[in-house]
This record gives sequence, structure tokens and C-alpha cells, in this order.
Amino acid sequence: MAGETTHIDISKMPELLRIAEQVRASHEPLVLGADSEDVAVIVPATGVRSSFGGRTKRGAATSADDPLRNIVGLATSDGPGDVAENRQGYLAEAYAATHE
Repeated sequence: MAGETTHIDISKMPELLRIAEQVRASHEPLVLGADSEDVAVIVPATGVRSSFGGRTKRGAATSADDPLRNIVGLATSDGPGDVAENRQGYLAEAYAATHE
């Protein structure tokens, strides 16, 4: 894919708008097909760094069910980089420093 991406206003195309809104709401790509052939893939643009040159929004903070959240705090180290092991203490110090 070279050059600029073509943008199409679908606000007056109800069926295509409905499909695009479905993709945005589900946060899941959708494959469009004709007969038995895959023709195109629609992916949600919100929160995704797009290589298509479109305007995107920054993603939201992780939710409680985000799989990446399970790795937070797993690493350990000694010295100034021991944040994973002593994160509660560092958070308490930072909070106290701003509320003195």
C-alpha cells in the first residue's frame, strides 16, 4: 500500500455505517466476503496506531481483565530499580510528598 489512503464518508451509507459501528463497538476486526471469497477487512480505528494515515485516539487505561495486567509487578531487582518489589512503599512516599 503506497501513498495516501483514500478516506470515504460513510455517514450517508446506512448499511456500511452500521457495520463500521459494529466493528467499533466490538473492538474486533470483521472480514467482508463476497460468495466464498474474502474481499476486505474492517478494523476498529480507535486506540490503534494505524499505518493507514487515519486519525486515531489514544487507548484507554488497562482494565481489570486485561491480560497484560497480570505481568505488572512480576519482575524483581535490587537497588534503585526495585520498583516491582517495593511499589507500595514508593507509592506511599509519592503520595505523602504531595500531601505534606
